Amino acid sequence: MNYIYDIYLNLNETLYDFFDWNKNDKLTHIKKIPIFKVDEETLKNLIYNKILINEDFLLQIYNKTEIWNMNGKINYCALFSDNNTIIAIEFDKKGNSIKKSFLFIDEELEVLEIVYKLKERCIDFNILNKEKNIFKTRKQIKEEKFINNELRNMDDNKLNYIYFECFGKQEKNKKIILDRINKISKNSKTYKNLYDILKLTSTTKK
Repeated sequence: MNYIYDIYLNLNETLYDFFDWNKNDKLTHIKKIPIFKVDEETLKNLIYNKILINEDFLLQIYNKTEIWNMNGKINYCALFSDNNTIIAIEFDKKGNSIKKSFLFIDEELEVLEIVYKLKERCIDFNILNKEKNIFKTRKQIKEEKFINNELRNMDDNKLNYIYFECFGKQEKNKKIILDRINKISKNSKTYKNLYDILKLTSTTKK
């Protein structure tokens, strides 16, 4: 088995790009962790989906990941790479993926030099369902939750006002209003205006 030494992981239920890590994150200083080279399609499935890994693989990686904190260990964890990207995945004892992490960019580049020399492995797993919020920044996730919560608890008069401010016309049908608001592109100026208006008019404690 091949190992990588002395790296940091930001293991979370939500997978954040390294530039979205913040100072309050509890980073794990890895002393030693197994690494497996896989094909591009396998890596995409590992990143974008919640998976169930098979029992034989779990036994291979059991207690193989060591951390610097008092010589502790993570029961089931490993790195996977396709020569271009690296993902760390922690599993529970049944084989379900429970946490994931990318690497710091400089550490990833160093590890990729090692991955290039490894032999590709076939990893047996089942896809359970797609990951939520994949590659959304924390700011985007926070904004979406806030908007959805505001719309869910909004009375009809305020909803009509919000619709007019966003689209410049009146609409009385609540279903049409909500459907159109929900279809606003997350990257558009209208979406930013919607968020700004809701922040100004919100009765929720900020």
